[in-house]
This record gives sequence, structure tokens and C-alpha cells, in this order.
Amino acid sequence: MNKRRRGFTLVEMLVVIGILGILSAAMLSSFSHVQSAARKAEAQKQVAEVATALTVFLQLERTWPQEWLDKGKREMDIEMCWYMQSRKLLDVTTFLYEGSTVKPMTADNLNDQSLDRFGMLDPWGRRALKKSKVKASGLDTKPPAEAENHLIQFCLDQNYDGWVDQSEGLPGKGAKVRASALVWSRGPDGLDDLDRFGKPVDDSLSWPHARYEK
Repeated sequence: MNKRRRGFTLVEMLVVIGILGILSAAMLSSFSHVQSAARKAEAQKQVAEVATALTVFLQLERTWPQEWLDKGKREMDIEMCWYMQSRKLLDVTTFLYEGSTVKPMTADNLNDQSLDRFGMLDPWGRRALKKSKVKASGLDTKPPAEAENHLIQFCLDQNYDGWVDQSEGLPGKGAKVRASALVWSRGPDGLDDLDRFGKPVDDSLSWPHARYEK
């Protein structure tokens, strides 16, 4: 006797679809967490590299450029990247090269193909810049709005006493840290956690928060 093959019922199909949906959501969530962790690790690497570059710069030059202090430099903008790139202290490509030498700091020498063309952005700023594809038209050009708050931040020991405090740009209330330079990324929201919460939530710091002195 021939038996007719039984097909899936509507209920069974709905159950399978539901299971597949749950598995897909779990995989997407896992992938999102992996991406977030990768960006956080990259930001931590960036701030460590900039902190090292600034410390080495001070060791070599013995003093901060007066121009930095006069302008109140607080972020790794185009000008700061040129200083670091020309001295081979940071692996940035803000300006074009002539042979192995970085070209002078002029608008014509900006590298329009570089993700560093507006300065050193953290991973969230770089992601926004890739989407916008905006070109830097001059040395004073700001990053697009969605990336503007994602330039790597820093503050310097301006009076050379071995400490950086709030008067020198350290976020947070009444704190100070023993260092020549402090560097941080504002994380995915582009805001300073130390000012808002008194502790890092998703920001990346070049120093352990426990080293705060109050």
C-alpha cells in the first residue's frame, strides 16, 4: 500500500521559523558584542600610543611647544598629527610624503585618502567618517558633525611639576594624576565620562583611574 508523504503542518513551520529567528538574533547580538569589544580595544591602543608619543616628544624637546600651550591644544587635530607624523612618533597619515619625509603642513599636502585627514579619530569617529566621505578642505577644517567629538583627547603637564590636574584640562572634579601627558577616547557617545559620572564607563584612558589623587 502506498503511503502519501506527510508534509509540514503550519504549526511546525512556524516553530521552525521561530527557532531560526531566535538563533539569528543570538548570532547578531554576539557579533555586535564582538565589534564593540574590538573598537574598545582599538581605542585603548590608540590612547596608549598617543600617550607614549607625547611623553617621548617631551623627553626629546624638553618643553612643550609654546604654540600648543597658547592655543590650548586638547585634541589630536590636524596640526598635532603633523607634529607627530613628521617626527615619526605616531603611525598617522594625515599629510602626504615626499620620499620618506612628511611634506610641510599646508592644506595642499593633506592626504584626502587618509582616515586621519581631520586628525586622529577613535574607532567610532573613523566609522562615521567612512560613511560621510567628507574631504578636508583646509588645516582648520573640522570633522563632520557625527565624528567631531571623536578626536583623541589629551592634556599636558604644562607647569612641569610632574602632575596633570583639572586646571590643565583633566576631566573630573578636583583630581590630578602623576604624568607628563594624559590621553583618552570619549567612547561611542563622544562624551567625557569623568565629567558626567566621575569614572570611565565606556571611555578609554591612558592611565588607571585608580591613580586619581584628590
